[in-house]
Amino acid sequence: MRNTLYITSILLLVFTGCSSKQYFEPEDTYSYNGNTKELDNSIIDLNSNGATLENNTFVSKKGILKHNKEGFEFVNINENTVISTDNSANIHLKDDLLDITLKFEKNIISASKHNNLLAFGSIDNSITLYNLDTKQVLFKEYLKTSPINNIKIANPIFLKTVILYPTLDGKVVIVDLKKNIIVKTINIDPKSDINNIIFLKEVNNTLIAATSNKLFTFVNGKVKLQDLDVQSIIVKKNNIYVATLDGQVIKYDFSLQKIASKKSKFAKINALAFGSSLYALESQGFLIRISEDFNDSKVFDFSFDNEEKVIGIDNKIYFNDEYTILK
Repeated sequence: MRNTLYITSILLLVFTGCSSKQYFEPEDTYSYNGNTKELDNSIIDLNSNGATLENNTFVSKKGILKHNKEGFEFVNINENTVISTDNSANIHLKDDLLDITLKFEKNIISASKHNNLLAFGSIDNSITLYNLDTKQVLFKEYLKTSPINNIKIANPIFLKTVILYPTLDGKVVIVDLKKNIIVKTINIDPKSDINNIIFLKEVNNTLIAATSNKLFTFVNGKVKLQDLDVQSIIVKKNNIYVATLDGQVIKYDFSLQKIASKKSKFAKINALAFGSSLYALESQGFLIRISEDFNDSKVFDFSFDNEEKVIGIDNKIYFNDEYTILK
């Protein structure tokens, strides 16, 4: 009898919790008649820079990339070199002059190329610099392991004299390109359970980084931090736009001064993208358009399954086997 009562109580709690769950319900919506096109196949994998489709097609900031190596997933594209990896510690580099596969000790989860140098991070949270001409490891460092990570893992950045390595334990490690040594470590989010760097960008001498719980900038020698539950982040015209877990979209300057914000009650933002306005894709099938000055907004009905994989890149949102180009 006691077991029956216990099970009944648990079921009541579960169903009561489910029935009380609240969703974004805008008062007025409009039909979306934007430019939506089909992809070759559905998205099967995402990272911070792009996606992989079922047929080895990649989606990136350069658009749709076809004819990639079977069994490999998209990591990055820079210097027109497509970088992809598999689950057997292989990395594939392909451009007009290069088509090579290299094998290392651990699975590679982030990578960037500059001339003859390949910088990458591995699943064990080690960071490596490799010379493609001499086939030599120039630098390697093992950092604290991180068993739980956000799938949006940022890639290293080459600057003039240094490399910025995003890590899985909430750091940005700066390595000198001439001496191949660590010259500085920026600890952005040391306390969170899931604290890998999900966004890393350098814009006009400003370093912008984020984990799932922190937004960071380094500008004019000053560090700025904001505690935020980051869902999505983009940078446009010297401003940072962040969608948070509680349904806010916030506009910051590079010093992390809040310029404007909009909160949509109970909204869950899956992706941000920027056409002539800012767009936020909401999980229940809505597309929220916010003017650049945040003085005007409009909600469109936008049909997609919230179980689908979604990514916003520049002025496009890719979802399952489709994408839309935003005005």
